[in-house]
Amino acid sequence: MLYPVFMKLEAAPCLVVGGGSVASRKVKGLLAASAYVTVISPGLNDPLKDLADSEAITWQERTFEPGDLEGFRLVIAATDSTATNALVYEEAVALGIPMNSVDDPEHSTFFVPAVARRGELAIAISTSGIAPYLARRLRQYLESKLYPGLEEDLEKVRSARASISAKPLSFEAKKKLVEQELAPLVEKILMNMESP
Repeated sequence: MLYPVFMKLEAAPCLVVGGGSVASRKVKGLLAASAYVTVISPGLNDPLKDLADSEAITWQERTFEPGDLEGFRLVIAATDSTATNALVYEEAVALGIPMNSVDDPEHSTFFVPAVARRGELAIAISTSGIAPYLARRLRQYLESKLYPGLEEDLEKVRSARASISAKPLSFEAKKKLVEQELAPLVEKILMNMESP
C-alpha cells in the first residue's frame, strides 16, 4: 500500500535525467510546481532545448555520473537506458532522495499520479505503477466532470472558510460552522459535476 502525498517543491532543486519526450513531460510538471529543474542528458528534444535556452531549466550536456544527485530533493530518471536508470535509483536510495524511474516501478520510491486539475483542485489517481493507462483514462473521465466555473465556486469555498477561520471561536465551534456554512456550496459543486 502506498502513502499518497502532495509535495511542496517551490524553489526545490530537482533533477531529471533524460532529454526526450517523457523527460519533457516530467520537467513541465516540476516547473508547474515552481521547482528549480536541472536536466542531465547528452541531448534535448526541442521543447526542453527551448526551456534551456530561455534559462527556465539548467542543462548539463552529458551522461549521468555517480555523485550527480548530491544536493537535489527529488529525482526522475527518464532515459531509455535501464542501466542508467538503475544507477540513478541506487544512488537516490543511498542518499534518501525520493526517486521515480519512469515505467520502472521496481526502481522507483514514488510514482507520479495522473492528475485532474481545475484551479487549486487536484485529484490524483494512481494504480501504484501497475496500469498507467487506466490512471490516465480515469483522469480524463474526471476532468470531463470538472465544469467551467468550478474555480469560482472553489474561491467561494476558500473565502467562506477563511472568514470562519478568522472568528475567535474554538476549534470544535469552527469545525461545526465550516460544515454548516460550506455544505450548500459543496453540494452545489457536486451537483454541477453530476450534470451532463
